[in-house]
Amino acid sequence: MAERQVLDNTVLERMRKLGGDKFLGELIDLFLEHVPNRLDEALAGEQAGDLEAIERAAHSIKSSAGNLGAMAILELTGQIEQLAADHQADAIPPLMRDLEAAFAQLRPRLEDVKRGAQG
Repeated sequence: MAERQVLDNTVLERMRKLGGDKFLGELIDLFLEHVPNRLDEALAGEQAGDLEAIERAAHSIKSSAGNLGAMAILELTGQIEQLAADHQADAIPPLMRDLEAAFAQLRPRLEDVKRGAQG
């Protein structure tokens, strides 16, 4: 996987200023609950050759990633979404593996941020 910025702390701080530590913690919880489900949908779409399912799931993850500054996930889902829309199925599988790895790398970082927000 190419080197990507995992997390933009300025976005996290903006969310913290917007709603406080509790709000940020809730956003993180929602993200950590939402993404695995959408990732499963994208992977099922990949297995079934359903590009529309991949595109929908990637778009949903992308939106959530943007809210938290999850930059690597934002970038990857944008690419996956576009490839699915362009019917370029062969280019999607390596990006899906990168997306799974990016989420695995991000999860503990967000859990640390949440613990810090709860003080």
